[in-house]
Amino acid sequence: MVTRASHKARGATFETDTKDLFRSKGYESERLARTGAKDEGDVIVRRWLGFEHVVVECKAPGKDGSIDLSGWLREASVERGHYADARGLHSDTLGVALIKARGKGIEDAYLVIRLGDVL
Repeated sequence: MVTRASHKARGATFETDTKDLFRSKGYESERLARTGAKDEGDVIVRRWLGFEHVVVECKAPGKDGSIDLSGWLREASVERGHYADARGLHSDTLGVALIKARGKGIEDAYLVIRLGDVL
């Protein structure tokens, strides 16, 4: 049986794995603390994809495998704004969604970015 606690644990593990992967590849990254209504995303990666700050919203879908690309990208965009506002950053910050591929390793996760955000 999947409980809210097991769902949160799966998400926390995915966030930690994400941070650890970026660090193993030489990127500066850290998990971000949850801040309620002003949540700032799950992981920050610095100097990646041509941006100084990339806010990563990690998603680990459950058994049903449902994926909400537009909703998760909207969430990443809002949380990118919270991160930037809290630090006085007004540019050079990107929000992305990273979606865990069920039954696969972290490097098989799907990175989703709005085209308009990188043009």
